[in-house]
Amino acid sequence: MATSPPQDKKIPKVLQQVDNKELRSTGFWLNQVFLVLSTIFGVYLAAQSGLEQAIKFDTYSKMEDNYYLRTSLYDELLDNQRKIQAYAELLAKSPPTSELEFNKPTLDKYVWHTMQYSPTTLETPSAILSAARRFYSQSQFYIERALKRKVSARHASEKLGKLATDLEQNTLPYLKRSAQALKQELADNDVQIGSLKELEHE
Repeated sequence: MATSPPQDKKIPKVLQQVDNKELRSTGFWLNQVFLVLSTIFGVYLAAQSGLEQAIKFDTYSKMEDNYYLRTSLYDELLDNQRKIQAYAELLAKSPPTSELEFNKPTLDKYVWHTMQYSPTTLETPSAILSAARRFYSQSQFYIERALKRKVSARHASEKLGKLATDLEQNTLPYLKRSAQALKQELADNDVQIGSLKELEHE
C-alpha cells in the first residue's frame, strides 16, 4: 500500500496572528509601565524640590522673625539700662525716700513680655535670655529694697550700677552681634531682611 509523502508542519495563520498580537500587546504594556514609572519619578523629584524650598522658606522666615525680635529686645534693654544707670546715680546721693519714690524708674517690658508668646524666642541664645531675666528681676529687687530702706541707698546704688554696666558692656554688645550674624547669614543665602515678609503678603 502506497504511503503519502510526509508534509511539512506549518504554524496555522491564526496562531501566527495571536503571537503577533501578544507581542504587540506586551510591548504596549511595557511602554505604559515605563511611562508611569517615569511620571512617578518626575512627580517625586518635583515634590522633593518643592519640599526643600518650603523648608528653606520656613527656616529663613524664622531667622528673619528672630532678627526682628533681637533688635527690638536690644532697643528695649538699652532704654532700660539707661534708666537703671540714672537711678543708681540718684541713689548714690542718698536722697530722701520721697525723691526716690518720685523718680522710681518704670522699665519697659513690652518686647520682653511679647517674647513669651513668640515661637522663635527659644532660638535666641540662652545667655541673652538669662542675662535679660536677671537684669529685670535684680533691678526690681534692689529698687524695692532701697525704697523700703531694707538696704542702704549707697548699697543699692552699687548693685544697680553693676547691673547696668554689665548689661552695657556684655549683654547688649553680644545681643547686637547675634542679630547682625543672623542678618549676615540671611544675606549669604540671598535673603534680604524684609523680603520674606513681602512675599507672605503678596
